[in-house]
Amino acid sequence: MVSDFYIYLAVAILLMTIGRLVWRGNSQTIDWELIVAFVRLDFPAGQRDLAQKIAAGLAEVVGLKIKKLRPEHTLGEIANWAEDRILVEDLTKVLHIAYGVSCNNKTTFRSLVEEAAKIRARNI
Repeated sequence: MVSDFYIYLAVAILLMTIGRLVWRGNSQTIDWELIVAFVRLDFPAGQRDLAQKIAAGLAEVVGLKIKKLRPEHTLGEIANWAEDRILVEDLTKVLHIAYGVSCNNKTTFRSLVEEAAKIRARNI
């Protein structure tokens, strides 16, 4: 009787383990910070971390097209890279909430990072 219980318990554990291996979804997540690390080279030392952080956030919106990002690109251009259409106005609202930066569709990535760095320096 007791041995039957242990056999059923072993079978249940085995099935749960095999089920997790067979039916697990795509558990790989993309490390956006790593993908956009190249952007650090275009900014001075005090702005590199912030530029990478902002670029990683933009990468979550536009996907792997973020690899084209250069400091001269405007928010309008960056928003057009998104596979799912995103309005520049929505992107600017998110950036304003996250970093306190007022920007528009003609704001370049460089000026966005510079302004966010100024605001961050004032708040520290």
